[in-house]
Amino acid sequence: MPVYHTQDLHLELGEEPLQDTSMNMLSFPERGTSLVIARNPLPADQAFESVYRQQLEQLRSQLAAVVGEPEAIHCGHAQSLKALETRVQFQRGEIRSYQYQLAYAHPQAPRLMVVSYSKQSPLNDADLAHWQAIKASLHAV
Repeated sequence: MPVYHTQDLHLELGEEPLQDTSMNMLSFPERGTSLVIARNPLPADQAFESVYRQQLEQLRSQLAAVVGEPEAIHCGHAQSLKALETRVQFQRGEIRSYQYQLAYAHPQAPRLMVVSYSKQSPLNDADLAHWQAIKASLHAV
């Protein structure tokens, strides 16, 4: 029986098939930044890079987002995780969002992981150092 774990609870989910499309949001109030971790199923016949680029294209068209070209990087412990990183900027209503996004295929499940670090004003040097530290500490489980 699948068991779903979070920091706050464990759920037994029965035998019915499920897809994890959950999101977690962590706020850093003193910085004014947030970290969002999003999960989406990754189709067996598609690479994470193409699925992620499709998502970026949707951002461009739906929110008139300014999206940088995704850059292939290695991150995490021992730089062992292959990922794409890009900068995104958009406005939803009156709220501006300045983001760095990191996308990778979960190494043990057919799942696209997207980690977004964002702020409602341009990210400063201290924010960028924080983002670098977060990426360096990433450990996929």
